[in-house]
Amino acid sequence: MMTVDPSTRIIESTQRYKSAPKVDQFINVPFAQTSKDLIEYDRSVDLSLATVFDEERQASTIFRPVTKFTVLFENAYTGSTKYVPYRDNLYYTNELNNAILYYPSGNFGPNPSTVQTVQWTGFPQYYEFDFIRTDNDVIGYTQPPNNHLDFKNVSATTYNWSHYLSYAFINDYNKNLFAVEPNSQINWSWVASDGLPYYIMVGNDLNGLNITFKCPVEHGLQVGEFVLLSTNYNGTEMFQVSSLGDTGDGSDAFIFNIKNIGYTGTTFQTNSQGTFKRVINAANSGDTVSEYYIRKHRILTNQECSVLVNAGFERNIYGDKRKCEIKVLTPNNKARVSTKEGNRSYTLSFNCDVDIQPLRDNQGRPLSELFFTSIWRGYFGWTKDLKQGWYFNTFLENKKPQSWWDDNNVNSNVIVNQNSYVSLLGSGPFFYNDFLQSGDTIDGDYCEWNNYEQLERVISLYQHKIKYNPLWFTLYNDFLPTNQPGYFYQPHSAIQIAAFSDYIEEGDSSNVVGIPDYAYYSTMAALFRWRDKYPYGFIDTDGIGVDYPFLNNAHYPYKNTIFRITPELYNIPNDYAISGSVPLNITTIAEPTTDECE
Repeated sequence: MMTVDPSTRIIESTQRYKSAPKVDQFINVPFAQTSKDLIEYDRSVDLSLATVFDEERQASTIFRPVTKFTVLFENAYTGSTKYVPYRDNLYYTNELNNAILYYPSGNFGPNPSTVQTVQWTGFPQYYEFDFIRTDNDVIGYTQPPNNHLDFKNVSATTYNWSHYLSYAFINDYNKNLFAVEPNSQINWSWVASDGLPYYIMVGNDLNGLNITFKCPVEHGLQVGEFVLLSTNYNGTEMFQVSSLGDTGDGSDAFIFNIKNIGYTGTTFQTNSQGTFKRVINAANSGDTVSEYYIRKHRILTNQECSVLVNAGFERNIYGDKRKCEIKVLTPNNKARVSTKEGNRSYTLSFNCDVDIQPLRDNQGRPLSELFFTSIWRGYFGWTKDLKQGWYFNTFLENKKPQSWWDDNNVNSNVIVNQNSYVSLLGSGPFFYNDFLQSGDTIDGDYCEWNNYEQLERVISLYQHKIKYNPLWFTLYNDFLPTNQPGYFYQPHSAIQIAAFSDYIEEGDSSNVVGIPDYAYYSTMAALFRWRDKYPYGFIDTDGIGVDYPFLNNAHYPYKNTIFRITPELYNIPNDYAISGSVPLNITTIAEPTTDECE
């Protein structure tokens, strides 16, 4: 006899989460009998290939991500060098005047009395920053005689950059941070867990209807929510947001207001500073207050797992910038074509499978994102001291690099093994960043998490800064020797591999089956709160979900990545740009005029 446990409850598939699809459901019926009839013939069962495919797809935890890099690079900084292999391979900017000094009149050989003093100025060429170097045949630089190093073709993809897969696995609440407000130049130093910094633009001393707060990052607040301030007024720390923004365009994201109901004293005076945390509901602040942190990444692959190739014949829209260097205007008396900027695209894949089954993200949930992590290596030795910060650190401080990037600030050092070598000419040291290994950790974005919403918001993207080594390449500027300008790039590029529902589930463990282990328990409501993980291939009516190819028991997610290498001084007037003898054409967009007519 076959029986079904009368306590068994069947929950319809459409009730699992918002927009859940209707699927066939089955229940295993146990055999309670102790004997059965013998069948003297075979049975055949019709299988649904679509059902089998979906079952295998949902069960698979193997991923093989692929991305196409479109590299955008503005070669912005000129300088000079006396190191011969570097000097002979610049994109020259003042070659005529240099040649007049370097070569005496009527003699095509260098002038011994001036050869050591002539500063050949120019840009390092594009292949010093390219993902794949192609200068493998340059005599006196990459090939003998008198060359800097022997170029190995197998290393063409790793001389400048190294590439990995990573995932966000833990939160760092104790990271020291620094920011500058780009207009007022007010600055803050705080710890990530303190919340978001602010200063008061319009205080109670100005007798306005509102007290206006401005942040150097997007605050993420909505009207009607609350802010938990780092200071207090007569013992009260929590205040309701009455409005957002001022008259400036786009100010809603950075400015919030509270009603000035007659506050006195110094708590809300103009230019006062502090930090705040977002609170959704003051009556349930324990569940609805946000937490702030730096999410840290763990490297999943070794360098030898990455496969970087040219993306067919594809190039970006900006084109190459090249010119012919005629031999009488070069220090080694050789003609060549130099490249200032290029326009290549590349495809990055991995020959090591990533199994996400044992992995959890920084909130203890199943992984929904992997990251392509690219690290500047700089093996040819032009640079030194890779630095780290966040997008708010890219704003200039008095039209110069923020003090955060100073060489003496250990908080901005990237934890990468830096090594050095002596060139084949006996010169050195030349510094480079060594490869990361699977299991290494590296910082990531500045984020906000709210348990009640079960959402993570990226407040500010993680940035690296590449700086030239002044021992071998001297920039033309009047900045501090320990705080030179450089290039920014974002190491981490996220690729979504799964999606969580836009609908928050709530339930009691005594009444709801299948509450995930990452659910948040609200002590006030005495309920669990969570977002269900959508199955692969399902996309809801709001477009949330993923549907990547699935083949040979593996998922193949793909994305296009625009990889920007951005000069630090791109947003300042020309008279503050580093230009050597040739002005740097950096355009700026004027602030819009705000008056009664607009």
